Amino acid sequence: MTDPTYLGELEQMVLWAVLRLEGDAYGPLILEELGERVGRTVSPGALYATLDRLETKGMLRSTLADPEPRRGGRPRRYVSVTAEGREALARVRREWMRLWAGLDVAAEEGG
Repeated sequence: MTDPTYLGELEQMVLWAVLRLEGDAYGPLILEELGERVGRTVSPGALYATLDRLETKGMLRSTLADPEPRRGGRPRRYVSVTAEGREALARVRREWMRLWAGLDVAAEEGG
């Protein structure tokens, strides 16, 4: 059995956010999604490093849109989750659910 690709917490959150954006995922919208859904503030630099890392791992693919004059001629980079990325998220979810099974965390919080 080969070791599955490890996904860190931010990588998982970014993949979930990209899935939620359903084909319209690019940097600023991903940052907004993370802020609104989980209250996570991520710097643009950290996001783009994470997107690059996920693409290298085969979890994301990116495409460049036509350059926009209002963006100084820079193209917008859209990302989407690959089949491998979806499989990794499903695996991570199963692992978390096995760890949570039978725990009553709420009872532990009060100390």
